[in-house]
This record gives sequence, structure tokens and C-alpha cells, in this order.
Amino acid sequence: MKYRMTLPESHMSLDWLLYWQEQQQAWRREPLISQERQQFLRERLTVVPDITLGAYPFRDQSLTRADVEWLLSSHEDGRGPVDWQDVTQKERVGLDLRGAQLQDVDLCDLPLARVSFGLSWTDWLPASVEERDMARAHLEGVRLDTASLQAAALNGAYLNGASLNGASLAQAEIGGALLEGASLKQALLQSANLIGSHMNATCFSGADLTGAYLIGAHLRGADLSHATVSDADFSYVHFEYADLSAIYAAETNFGGAYMQGADLSGASLTGSDMGGVHLEGATLIRAHLELVSLTGRYPAHLEGADLRGAHLEGANLARVCLYGADLRGTHLELADLSGTFLAGANLYGAHLEGAQLAHTHLGAVDVDEDDLAQLHNWLPEFPAQLPPAILDRTVIA
Repeated sequence: MKYRMTLPESHMSLDWLLYWQEQQQAWRREPLISQERQQFLRERLTVVPDITLGAYPFRDQSLTRADVEWLLSSHEDGRGPVDWQDVTQKERVGLDLRGAQLQDVDLCDLPLARVSFGLSWTDWLPASVEERDMARAHLEGVRLDTASLQAAALNGAYLNGASLNGASLAQAEIGGALLEGASLKQALLQSANLIGSHMNATCFSGADLTGAYLIGAHLRGADLSHATVSDADFSYVHFEYADLSAIYAAETNFGGAYMQGADLSGASLTGSDMGGVHLEGATLIRAHLELVSLTGRYPAHLEGADLRGAHLEGANLARVCLYGADLRGTHLELADLSGTFLAGANLYGAHLEGAQLAHTHLGAVDVDEDDLAQLHNWLPEFPAQLPPAILDRTVIA
């Protein structure tokens, strides 16, 4: 291909795509912005950031993709965007887009590693509510599919309805962000920080969240089906009615998580910490929970849960409440069921060979009035009186 030095005369997309490829900037697709616009952006770059005053180069400024492309190309006197694949560049400072207005802008495929769309985590923690708000970029409805956002600062950013399918967000800081209704299918979020983020109804299907931190995040009704979340910290996360089917979560921390009504069918949770988890009315059909601990400071709640055919070999269910649970064909070999509450549970054909059954509660029970009121939030038809557990064809010896 002949190397072209002159700018295309037309605004046709194909001409500019070819031109940027020749300039070794294949991530660019827009025509070059005008000289007047370039000068305006240069002047904005002279603004000295100040967290207390909320002073940032592009705060409250509406930017286009063409603007962002030019800023990336011109970054650090023309050095260009941070190349995350180059280990010598991982400590470089990316663009400062804190407080910028980027709603509905197409930023797909852009190299945005280490770009700041909000305060860094170390600045976010001590910052006041006002300081946090002044730094939040507006990215509602933005398209960031397959963009490179490794180690980007997105703490508190407005990302509701955004599309980040296939985006690379390893080590990104997304704490306290608003991501409700966003789509992150197949996104790479290894070791990302999403602590306290609001992600109700967000799609993470097939995403990789290995080693990610989501403590206290809100994922009610979210889709994490087929996602990989091994070694992640999901403690105290709100997963009510979420789709966690076929999730791979080996040795993951779910301690204290709220998973009422969630679908964990076929999930792999081997060796995970699920102490104190709320799984009332959840579906765990054929899920793998071998060696899982459901007893921590507080035992887990699985009232009315569907565990048909689930694997709980060697799991710790001591003092766990399984009132009215469906345990037909469940594998509980070598499990610890000491003091477990099984009134109304159906253990037809379940396998309990070698299980610890000291002080296990199998008889009928009247459900506490306050407990019943709580259960009716998830299981409106849950009975006030439970019969003895069904043990027909249960294998114990």
C-alpha cells in the first residue's frame, strides 16, 4: 500500500479509514477535526485539575468521537494513547476526561487504557459527595464495545444503558458507578474494582470477572450466565432474581450475598464461601457446590430453594435452614448437616452416605411469624406449618 501523507479532501468514511490505517492509527475512523476545534481542545488541556474545586480540562464539555480520537493521538505531546500491551507504558497517565459529556457517543475500539472518567480509587475514598459528583463523566448510552479500558478510572461514572460488549477492563476502577441496564457481554474484567456499583439488570453474560471485587454491588435481575468469576469477591452483593446459570465460580467469596429467587442452575461453585448467603426460593438444579461452606458467622438460608440433582458432596451445611427445599436426588455425601433445619424438605432419592447428621432437624415445625413474613417477600405461598422432611428412598448408610 502506498503511504499517503496528504489528508483526504472528502469526508467519506472509507477515505479516512484508509488514511488512518496508513498513519498506523487504525483505531481512528473520523475525519480530522478543524484547526479551530483543535485550538479549543488545546486551551482546555491547560486547565489544572483540582479535586476540591472540581476543575478538570473537559468538565461539562460535550465531546465527539473525533474529539477523543484527536486527544488520544495528541496525548503527551504526540506520544499517543497508553499501549497496555507494552509493559513499559502501564504506569503512564492516560487522558483526563473527568466530568466530560459523552452521552450516546460511539467510542468502540478506542485505546482508552488508564483514561480517567472519574476520580481514582485513592482519591474517591476520601472525597466528599460533591467532589465525587463533579468528577463523574456522563457516559450514558455510550458505545464502548471492544474498547481497551484497562486500568481506566470509572469510579462513579454515569454508564446507565452503556454498551461495553467485549471491552477490556482488566484492573479498571468502576467503584460506585451507575451501570444499570448496561451490556458487558464477553467483557474482560479481571481484577476490576466494582465495589458498590449499581448494576441492576446489567448483562455480564460470558464475561470474565476472575479476581474482581464487587463487594456490596447491586446486581438485582442482572445476567451473569456463563460468566467466569473465580476468586472474585461478591460478599454482600445483591443478586436478587439474577441469572447466574452455568456461572463458573470456583473458590469465590459470596459471603452474606442476597440471592433470593436467583437462577444458579448448572452453576459451578466448588470450594466457594457462601456463609450467610440468602438463597430463599433460588434455583440450583444440578449446580456444583462440592466443598462449599454455607455456614459462616451466620448460616445460609435456602428455604424453598430448588436443589434437585445438585452436588453438595463434602459441603458444610451445619445449622443451614432448608425449610421446604427440594432436595430430590441431591448428592450430600460426606456433607456436614449437623443442626441443619430440614422440615418440609423433600429428600426423595437423595444421597447422604457418610454425612454428619448430629442434631439434624427433620420433624414438623411451625414457622416463626416474623420469619414467615420475610419469606413471603420471595415465596408468597410458603406455608406457616411444615410437615416432617420426606426421606423416601433416601440413601443414608
